[in-house]
Amino acid sequence: MLMISREVIESVISTKEKLVNPAKKAECIADIENMIDIKQSHLLRAEWGSCCGNICNLVPGIETEIEMLQDTLNAMKEGSDGKANSLLEDYVVFLGKNYKIEPDHW
Repeated sequence: MLMISREVIESVISTKEKLVNPAKKAECIADIENMIDIKQSHLLRAEWGSCCGNICNLVPGIETEIEMLQDTLNAMKEGSDGKANSLLEDYVVFLGKNYKIEPDHW
């Protein structure tokens, strides 16, 4: 199972909580665009390393994450903040099912 830092999970939850504040909409959009950029970078790395072992198994999960984040971004840009909030909640659940949170101390 892949690992994810607690900070990443907290960042997604923080963005979700900011959605209820219309004054922070631009900040939320920027946060989600940044998450998409990071995931696209991960996808490129996974595709480049596909000749090495089972790394290509990561591609479908990363693609799913990008789709979920893009759907959230689209909902926000369309003014469907409730839908965006629900989609981000689905994303948090997805992360919880597909990643193990790194321990606080090694």
